[in-house]
Amino acid sequence: MKTTSSMVVVTAFMATVTFVQAEAQAWRDRVVAAVRPGAVVARRGLADDPITQAVLFGQGGGKWSHVGIAVQLIPDGQIYIESAMPGVGTKLEKPEVFFNAEQASAGEVLLIPEDKVDAVQGAAKSFLGRPFDDQLELDDDGKKLYCTELVAMTLRSAGVIKDLPMRSVPFLSQKVIAPDDLVAAVRATVL
Repeated sequence: MKTTSSMVVVTAFMATVTFVQAEAQAWRDRVVAAVRPGAVVARRGLADDPITQAVLFGQGGGKWSHVGIAVQLIPDGQIYIESAMPGVGTKLEKPEVFFNAEQASAGEVLLIPEDKVDAVQGAAKSFLGRPFDDQLELDDDGKKLYCTELVAMTLRSAGVIKDLPMRSVPFLSQKVIAPDDLVAAVRATVL
């Protein structure tokens, strides 16, 4: 009888794990398939990632910890996500990598109006190669960038948003652009 009970528990556990893994892959597949040139993308990092936890703490909780912008380097070519990362600066990743299970526990794609896509892509490409802004300063004219600053400056340069959505956070003296605030500003502007 003990063996049968154990087998039932193991089978139920395996079915639950399989269902959870399938659900995680399903949202990733949906989000990756939705990426289009010029789109703003947001992801929530993993619960055990200290940078994710610092970003979420700084914005008082929230949903998103990292943002980027989708670009195509050549017409009809591969779409990449451009984002700014500590120790790397602005970089390109395929959407499958940006939203992979080692980096993301949730994701969202916000499409930009078709008439702004070229301007958004052009502005985003102009920021490629910039170093990461470890100080999270907004007053250096984009010489160094952090993720939300990259996306906000791109969207402002392209005429998608007018103002940078800034807030105070507990551990910094200057205001910053939080991922949730940027996503809300894009949603309010384009939807």
